[in-house]
Amino acid sequence: MKKCLHVDYYAFNQEFTEDDIEQFALDLFRDCNVVTTLQTHFDEFKGNNVNRVQTETIPCSVTSMMFFDRLLDPKNNIVCSGTDNDGNHRIRQCMEVFKNGIYISNKLKMMSFEDESSEYLLYSEDERAEFIFRLLQHFLIGGRWCQDDEIIEPYLTATKHVYKDLLNVEKVTDFGIRVSSKIYKVVAFNSNNKISFPKESINSAPYSFAYLSVNPKTRTVALFFHNVGDKIYT
Repeated sequence: MKKCLHVDYYAFNQEFTEDDIEQFALDLFRDCNVVTTLQTHFDEFKGNNVNRVQTETIPCSVTSMMFFDRLLDPKNNIVCSGTDNDGNHRIRQCMEVFKNGIYISNKLKMMSFEDESSEYLLYSEDERAEFIFRLLQHFLIGGRWCQDDEIIEPYLTATKHVYKDLLNVEKVTDFGIRVSSKIYKVVAFNSNNKISFPKESINSAPYSFAYLSVNPKTRTVALFFHNVGDKIYT
């Protein structure tokens, strides 16, 4: 993913309202500074050809990596008992299955993508909708020729760092915080109603994705994306 995973940060000078997110996203993708930046990653992108932007509000309420503690409990059948010399947990392997364009050969992927498995029930549908869980899924999928890691820590570490970098939090009580950023999954369409960003994949596996993380108070927005389509080098 390292060649195609990017995050770009921008500032805006108008008040942000959640009801206007589609217009906000459209203005963003048409902005000349954004277009110039995106063209350094994806020279085919043309902001003046973006006709509309489809947005999806993504829940984002998790404020602790304790959210993933159940993955590290051997009783839940995701990792093996014990740790290696570096304190890492080995992911349990399983017979390979192919579902929705994804090869599943370990229990972590089984929990993430195989809705007919017992491991899938480890997280509720509401928990799966959370942005932090989606990040983990994206890192598990990787690029088209990505090879699975045998230990779980690299996935959790990557998820933690990206999640922390993309979000802002605010104090709500003497002992509590909450996420103040607003997260949206975005897809830009051209005048022919074809996907122009991120690159469309003919496979069912979602290799490409794009999210906006908006901080209304500081009037800043991060565009986080993996823009690959079906290229084999990712």
